Amino acid sequence: MRNNYNNLKTLLINAGELLKSKFNGSFNYSVKSKFDLVSNIDNEIENYIITELKKYDSTISIFSEEIGTIDNNSDYKWIIDPLDGTANFIFGVPYFNISVALEYKNEIIEGYVYNPINNEFYFSDNEKKKSFLNENEIKVSDTNKINETLVVFGFSANYNNIKKYYEKWNILFKNCKKGIGLLSPALNICNVARGRIDCFLDFGSNMEGHAAGSLILKNAGGKILNYDFTNWDHKTKGIIATNGKIDMKIIEKV
Repeated sequence: MRNNYNNLKTLLINAGELLKSKFNGSFNYSVKSKFDLVSNIDNEIENYIITELKKYDSTISIFSEEIGTIDNNSDYKWIIDPLDGTANFIFGVPYFNISVALEYKNEIIEGYVYNPINNEFYFSDNEKKKSFLNENEIKVSDTNKINETLVVFGFSANYNNIKKYYEKWNILFKNCKKGIGLLSPALNICNVARGRIDCFLDFGSNMEGHAAGSLILKNAGGKILNYDFTNWDHKTKGIIATNGKIDMKIIEKV
């Protein structure tokens, strides 16, 4: 077990300051694939984080969203999303974060998510099995009825994707208190962990976007499943993240 809290906090806050300095500024971006954007800021933040992590411990393997895998044949691996919510960042929406997780033998043992706009630093590890926001312990909401549930869906203006959500989660769309689309998986998961959101659904979230947040939610009392309702595996695409109190068996019958 390696507790890297102080090092990672300093690193992510410094990276966040760099992000804030570029926000609403001048930068370039390109299209990786349909509805998937990347900016030069993603690459700049990624390079900064990787360089600093190597200074701290060069033996740990790395997987990062843009650069891919740096394999050091280690049981430990950093999983990095340097800018989770790139589209929000590009278009001036102040809802994005930096996400870093530490994996040990395929298990997430530390999770860090930093929202630089609101100075929100989320952290959890598998030693204390508690989750924190700026040093204060957080817990999920007590909501247990669908008609009182605030649900976030991970979609943008893509008709086919929106249709998939409506078809699979029809009961939620019809009966939840409010359903909204927000693009930033790690931050959405952390907002479930702190009780702001009751449920987050995203069939397209990737490992780097949800690995850290999933540990934070788990240790805040929430529940995480693969998008097909199977047991959670952070390497799998898609996520169902809830406060653990909503009756998901009712929803699953859709």
